[in-house]
Amino acid sequence: MKAPGRRQGFSASSLGFRLGSTLVLALLPLGILSVVQTWVSLDQMEKTTLDGIGGASREAVRPQIDLIRDAQAAARTVAAMLAPGITTGASCSARLAAVAAAIPQATIVAYVPAEGPITCASDEAKADLAADAFIAELPTRPEPSLRYNPRGPVTGLPVIVVGAPVVDRQGVQQGAIGILLTHQAVTPRPYQSDYGLWQPALMATFTGDGRMLAADRDPPDVAGLLPSDLATDRLEGQVGQPFYHRGAEGKRQIVSVTRVADDLYLLALWQHDAVAGWSTGLAPFLLPALTWAAALLAASIASQRLVVRHVRALSRSMTSYMASRRRTAVPGIAGAPAEIQKLHGVYEELIDAIAQDEAELENLLVDKDRLLHEVHHRSGNSLQIIASIMRMYRRESGDPGMRGVLDGLINRVIALSSTHTSLYGLEGRHDVPMDEVLNAVILRLKAIHGIAIGSARKRFEPILLPAQTAIPLALALAETVSCHFAAKERMARGIEVSLLGSGEDICLKVEGPDVPEFRPETTQGLAALPRRILMQFATQLRGRVVTRIEGDRSVVELTFPRTPI
Repeated sequence: MKAPGRRQGFSASSLGFRLGSTLVLALLPLGILSVVQTWVSLDQMEKTTLDGIGGASREAVRPQIDLIRDAQAAARTVAAMLAPGITTGASCSARLAAVAAAIPQATIVAYVPAEGPITCASDEAKADLAADAFIAELPTRPEPSLRYNPRGPVTGLPVIVVGAPVVDRQGVQQGAIGILLTHQAVTPRPYQSDYGLWQPALMATFTGDGRMLAADRDPPDVAGLLPSDLATDRLEGQVGQPFYHRGAEGKRQIVSVTRVADDLYLLALWQHDAVAGWSTGLAPFLLPALTWAAALLAASIASQRLVVRHVRALSRSMTSYMASRRRTAVPGIAGAPAEIQKLHGVYEELIDAIAQDEAELENLLVDKDRLLHEVHHRSGNSLQIIASIMRMYRRESGDPGMRGVLDGLINRVIALSSTHTSLYGLEGRHDVPMDEVLNAVILRLKAIHGIAIGSARKRFEPILLPAQTAIPLALALAETVSCHFAAKERMARGIEVSLLGSGEDICLKVEGPDVPEFRPETTQGLAALPRRILMQFATQLRGRVVTRIEGDRSVVELTFPRTPI
């Protein structure tokens, strides 16, 4: 029986790997569900962040929007007050000056008539107002208007022009009230989302045609920060719709567009701080990953302590028993589950049964060896008696043909007796050393035929074969050598006998003088019997026999497999 090899390492068919893979597959739906829920939560968080960023941008411009609304209300009120026709004189200018004083951000409040020069304003810069295209356009608008002027007529700074039409009692527009508000820079506060802080990285003001009015960075830097697919001349479509964008360095950004006034938009670019960006990428998946890992670890530890370690201990005990035939204790088997304890009990019973069967088989083998030993002894003696009786008949026979037949039979019986005698001398050995047996057969045949010493050159490998193979092989050698020894007059060169192994085959080769028994044309009569007998032995050995003539020498080769019969 082949001893088991050393304990191997990792194996895909091991119990630990199979239990681990089963646990992974069992917990895989939980992990997938957790990841899907996390993705949904992240998506909802991103939408919430976008809404929050939009709200932060609107909150940043809310003071200016409230200022514009207050200015619009004041413009409508003043327009209603001037409706009866009080549009000139000191009283008109005083009223407008009072309105300008109530709105600190107002640079000037003026009445712009539909025709004629401006005669009513909160200060004396009437001429500058008349030359401004935005102011001159106000009387032509029949509805309240809100425009952005990048260069105000009084201060030269960007202003927001708030206009309201002035109509008489007949509903005819006589002019318009214009309030010029200073455009204030807007800086939103950082926005704190669920997983980090968003900082405004860029604040820029654009007109409706895409012209940048003001920014907190240089124009080349602004162009590098903005998304390449963002059209600044179509910002109206992005108002109130913040969106994510990957910056030049791969950082995630949010672009927010807020309307400040007609034809005036605030574009804000928000960036995530570095620490928050790392946490945003990993923190949402941390909880489901830890939950899944904890469940897998708990299941793995439980299976290891309850099943795997006991099975491995039992396996080591079995492997040790197979290698050394020694029973070893299984540590911790008392704390194993009932099923494994039952398996251990069956294993102990199996060891006892194997030990008992081995003892019985050993006794049977001893009895068999004794019986075979006695059979070889009795067979050898019986064959010798038969050979003696045949010699008596030969001496009494006067027929030369009968004498020849009896000589052949006597030689074969003596060869068979020699084989059994050799096997009898190998008491206690299950495999027969063929070099000893074949050498004994040749010596016996030399004595029978009176062949001189040194006439047979032998080359035998130390090959061991069972008795079932040794007997027909020895008889085949005896049959071949007897034919050569019978031709004493041609034994000048002697014979050469070899038994060699080649791979899975064994070859018995006998080379001797050319005798009629091994010629191809010998197919009938007593001379053809040796070849037939050799073919029978070859069949019994599951091999083949080849005879050929090479000059004045005959060669007989018997090839058969090593496997026992």
